[in-house]
Amino acid sequence: MTQASPFIDTRAWAFSRSELMAGLRQYTSDQTLKILDLTAHDIPYQRPGRGRIRGFQAVCESIQGQLTFDMVVKETLGVTRAGTASAGWREVSLYRTLVDQLPIDVPELVSADIGGDWLVLNLVPGFRSPENWGEAEYLMAIDQLVRLHDRFWGLSEDLSAYSFLSRPLDADLEIYTQAANTGLRQLQDRSSENLLAQDQDLIRSLEVLVRHVGHIAATLRQEPGTLLHGDYWPGNLIVYPPENLYVIDWQRAAIGPGILDLLCFIQSSLWFFEKIPVQPALLTERYRENLYHANGWSWSDETWSTMMDYALLWIFISDWSDLLAVIPNSLLLTRQELLRKIWLDPVCAAVERRLVQEKG
Repeated sequence: MTQASPFIDTRAWAFSRSELMAGLRQYTSDQTLKILDLTAHDIPYQRPGRGRIRGFQAVCESIQGQLTFDMVVKETLGVTRAGTASAGWREVSLYRTLVDQLPIDVPELVSADIGGDWLVLNLVPGFRSPENWGEAEYLMAIDQLVRLHDRFWGLSEDLSAYSFLSRPLDADLEIYTQAANTGLRQLQDRSSENLLAQDQDLIRSLEVLVRHVGHIAATLRQEPGTLLHGDYWPGNLIVYPPENLYVIDWQRAAIGPGILDLLCFIQSSLWFFEKIPVQPALLTERYRENLYHANGWSWSDETWSTMMDYALLWIFISDWSDLLAVIPNSLLLTRQELLRKIWLDPVCAAVERRLVQEKG
């Protein structure tokens, strides 16, 4: 019999040999399965992201003969905002309790650390990289987002029973408020050498924004809540086969209005790719129309415009407000034009419309 590789026994990976073997046995319902060898390999669609992701192939034997499994191991390294639930625990918990209710495809969980320090998932090979998406893939992603949101539409109270889900607009609001205030104070520091700290118009807009965090959250809470992916964009979607999408990276799964996922999808696509093959207005219209056909929910154009502004303000608060002051100037010099076009200018305009002119 082939000797088992020391690949895992030396803890070159996050998991132990016995942990992976137990997971594979449960995954295959084959208690005779034994691991013979592991080989590391690249992940075709791997992108910079939260945590550490590595691909590997497990060669095993059982009464069925020799078997191979292509998998990925994901380690959640320092990716949680202080004060909120562990990102890894959140993702593992979703797989353990909610995955069977999802109306969309996700990679299958093979094994996981109970606390979420690592997860082993089956490898979805991928068909087309996000950079090469066309209009069809973007529209398919919107259609899938509607299916997810429609499944849990208006079920905030039911979803709150799952304590691992983030609740940024209510239970976790104070954490985001404190982070936004900390970021603003750093930019207000006259000794700061950060390039953005010299932009007084930007600082004034951010002061208004941070002062009204509670109002922004309260406005968004008026919308029906649903299950949010939390980081829905092409980099977390795998096209496989050509007419299907798998959704990965559920570390920011949350409860909130679906428009937050939609705005995240559009803004992140523009930020990472600069240009996309479909107009954002077409994506938002697709979302509205499909949701109406799914469950009858609709917005007036005026209400939709208002909620889009508030969603943009919230996403900026949660993802950028405490990040701006620590971005190295070297990076700002290369990305400042795009940062202003995609984030800063639209946010400042929304602040003016919703928090200055409307609230006075």
